[in-house]
Amino acid sequence: MKVKMLLVVTLLVVCGSFASAQTFGFASTGGGLFCNFEQLASGGAGAWGGVDNLSACGASVNSTISGLDVTVPAHGQPTGGAGVLYGDSIYAALSGDPFAQWTVFTKLKCNSQNRFGQYTGNYGWNGVAAFSGFFAGGNHGYLSCTVPGRQGAVASNRTNTLAKKSK
Repeated sequence: MKVKMLLVVTLLVVCGSFASAQTFGFASTGGGLFCNFEQLASGGAGAWGGVDNLSACGASVNSTISGLDVTVPAHGQPTGGAGVLYGDSIYAALSGDPFAQWTVFTKLKCNSQNRFGQYTGNYGWNGVAAFSGFFAGGNHGYLSCTVPGRQGAVASNRTNTLAKKSK
């Protein structure tokens, strides 16, 4: 009986730890998928960690992300509301630049697509970049339940950073 109870408790703990893991693709404002995608897991108490997965970009490494639950007010940004704000080491991972920062707000909810495959609703993510202490610009788009490299999905854009304009 004790072994059975221990097994049940272990399964509950393991399954509960994966329940908060979430994966989203980044889509541009035009609907094309970027090659990177976010994989986030709740650390509890409003803290989040994970990776910006770069495997479909042809990179041999992923970047680390960590952040917190936030509510972003609508002060002129392309998206806002409840979500997660996180720092992303993508510039360090791809170019080795330790003086660059990519910060992303994500709503943690996929945008719906209409019958033509176009994303609907408000944008689901917004990113801003800074280099050597100076604001460099931003990018934004939709959150997709489709990620590149899975189920035949192909990226039509490079990473969602400022490296290249989105399609």
